[in-house]
Amino acid sequence: MIAAVLLAAGKSERMGKFKQLMTLDGKTFVETCADNLVASRVGEVIVVTGYRAAEVRAALGDRPVQIVENPDFETGMGSSIKRGVESVASHAGGILIALADQPLIATGVLNQIIAEYDYKAPLVLIPTFRGRRGHPIILNAALRQEIASMDPKIGLKQVTEAHRESIHYIEVGDDSILIDFDLPGDLEALSRRSR
Repeated sequence: MIAAVLLAAGKSERMGKFKQLMTLDGKTFVETCADNLVASRVGEVIVVTGYRAAEVRAALGDRPVQIVENPDFETGMGSSIKRGVESVASHAGGILIALADQPLIATGVLNQIIAEYDYKAPLVLIPTFRGRRGHPIILNAALRQEIASMDPKIGLKQVTEAHRESIHYIEVGDDSILIDFDLPGDLEALSRRSR
């Protein structure tokens, strides 16, 4: 079973707006990301909230996701990853780490990445588009302890660098794995793309 951890705890300071609640085609980013994960082949979806947690929870409504709050979200994404991974079911074989500012990653792309993980079961799986590394990545559950003890300021890089030789890459035919929204100009590019 693959568990998904959707990171939705940050403050979006560079964007100037709260990304999780920005909308795309009438749905917030966090709703779209959660829906795509729920529709995929993952066995459970855990959403990690932090900043404006009550609003994110309200946006998600009664979706079949587990919501966990990270009180230390200001220390960085690493603390949210730890919080999410702690909440993953004990029988999960892999943990997919997804970002709430990547609403363009469709269920089909997620399923392609999951199928590759199911087939190869590497320690770390990273999708690429034209050779560029993207998200979401999948970590083997054997790395749980390393994730739990990683420095939250360094984050997952600490874990993936330690297992560089064990990283498996899957090339996908969709650039959505590279597209996240950090700056206001990224939104303008999105509206041009959707037209």
